[in-house]
Amino acid sequence: MNRSLYIDWLRILATIAVVTIHLAYETLAVNLHDQPLSNWLTGNLFDSMSRFAVPIFVMISGALLLNDKRELTYKFFFQRRFNKVLIPFIGWSTIYYVYEVYEGNFQLSISAFSELILSNSISVHLWFMYMILAMYIVTPLVKIFVKHASKKDILYCLSIWFLVAVLLRTLNQYFELSFYIELNYTANYIGYFILGYYLSHYEIPIKWRRISYIGIVIGVFTTFVGTYFATMQTKGVLNEFWYEDQSPNVLLVSIGLFIFFRYQLTNREMKIPYLAQLINTSSFGIYLIHILVIRVLYDSVIMKLFLNLHAFIAIPISILIVVCISSITVFIMKKIPVAKKLVP
Repeated sequence: MNRSLYIDWLRILATIAVVTIHLAYETLAVNLHDQPLSNWLTGNLFDSMSRFAVPIFVMISGALLLNDKRELTYKFFFQRRFNKVLIPFIGWSTIYYVYEVYEGNFQLSISAFSELILSNSISVHLWFMYMILAMYIVTPLVKIFVKHASKKDILYCLSIWFLVAVLLRTLNQYFELSFYIELNYTANYIGYFILGYYLSHYEIPIKWRRISYIGIVIGVFTTFVGTYFATMQTKGVLNEFWYEDQSPNVLLVSIGLFIFFRYQLTNREMKIPYLAQLINTSSFGIYLIHILVIRVLYDSVIMKLFLNLHAFIAIPISILIVVCISSITVFIMKKIPVAKKLVP
């Protein structure tokens, strides 16, 4: 099996999905009752179809890192991983901070910057960097676990994660069943990390593959309908419960897509087109820069698209523009000695 090919396609899809989420939000940020219903529903549809993005990114990391059989020292592992994340994290935090200072939203001072970066308050999308850094910290220990664990051990671990991070959270939301177990970013996403390893390492029976494909449809439908009715209950203000990464519907879609790509789209003769490959090799950089691209183009391009076109047309056009500009910018940055450290 050519594992890297389906991983590449998953990475491409997840990258586009991240951009989609942030652009679809243009319609969802406005009260449902203050705009044409079809506009809001379109944004909800695009968003509902894209919520697998972060879970898939974490599952890809788990599939690659936990399947790595090399015996690496802690020092080597952390040097290699943190150089790829820590430098971009600090660099892009600084870039976004300076941009917000320029826009008049932040005060220019070292203490203000320090407080914002420590509290994850610089840019909405940089929370992912805090989570992935925490994930890398526990990766060496998780590798020891999966190396010596049986299939049943891993399933037991995933069952505990599902109970605490997914099921109890849902029961608390809708039935006020309060049984709190404190979880931070690492615990919330460690299940997806191990799940990526499990789904890439073990053979999935055909029966379960077919069920997982049905789960994609059920998951997207539940996200779409659940978000609509939840938002109606909050008088038109977006309710994001069904959008969250630990919701059961997003979990269903993420599992189904990972299995689908592994078994249906893996073909040694199947080549990735150049533009798609550009997104694949630039995915991390696209994630980091796309919010800045949206902010810069917002008044002159994106807002005009949403004001003059229906969301069903405005969203795809905006996605194409932002992905293309982000990809080209990252491609250029990779050619510049200092700048390439920001987009590894």
